[in-house]
Amino acid sequence: MRRAFISDIHANLAALEAVLEDIGKEAVDEIICLGDIVGYGAEPNECAEIVGKRCSMVLLGNHDAAAVKLLDTHLFNNYARAAIDWTSRTLRKANRTYLLGLPLTAATGPFTLVHATPYEPGMWYYITSLEEAAFNFHHFDTEVCLVGHTHIPTIVVLDANKEVYAHSAGHLNLRDSPGARFLINVGSVGQPRDRIVKSCYGILDDATGEFFFRRVAYDIPLTQARMRKAKLPEFLVTRLSEGR
Repeated sequence: MRRAFISDIHANLAALEAVLEDIGKEAVDEIICLGDIVGYGAEPNECAEIVGKRCSMVLLGNHDAAAVKLLDTHLFNNYARAAIDWTSRTLRKANRTYLLGLPLTAATGPFTLVHATPYEPGMWYYITSLEEAAFNFHHFDTEVCLVGHTHIPTIVVLDANKEVYAHSAGHLNLRDSPGARFLINVGSVGQPRDRIVKSCYGILDDATGEFFFRRVAYDIPLTQARMRKAKLPEFLVTRLSEGR
């Protein structure tokens, strides 16, 4: 099956629409969302409704959890907290109920799915180093674990010799590394942070073993205008132009 994995939309409707249009050209069988539909951006209701209709599986992200009071925001920075407060006030009842029902983790075929980390997913830890990735390989049993949360597309390999390394290319074939396991961060649709302003998502074909990232341009000024109209923090607005 050929699947598209999206994550960290963060209420950026223009980015989500551009990514879904791109996915439509890639002949995928299903779309899976790894969480953080809302937070930061100005279109939480629209994004929640589209994801609910278009995605076959959807996980809970930390911003989703905070927006529906499942997570306290005391560890969020001031900008994120302000956006969550606005989101919480703005969410319609049906979308609030939808977010409340999302799971922390899921599995499909040879894949483990989680927003943050397979180790204690409800603690919302980050995987930002090879050491953290190596630790997390002990906490899933499948060939592949797909995550979001950091907004940075990354492929980490645990090879047959138990060596852990970052795969530097934006694509790979799982079948080229017999006995290996993979931890893949699919990047962010709505707020990329790898200094590339284009949205990022991943496609994985479990029949052929092929995985690759897709980068998609979207209307950043439109998103920024919508955020300014909602009076969201200017830092969150300007960072979209910088990919950070």
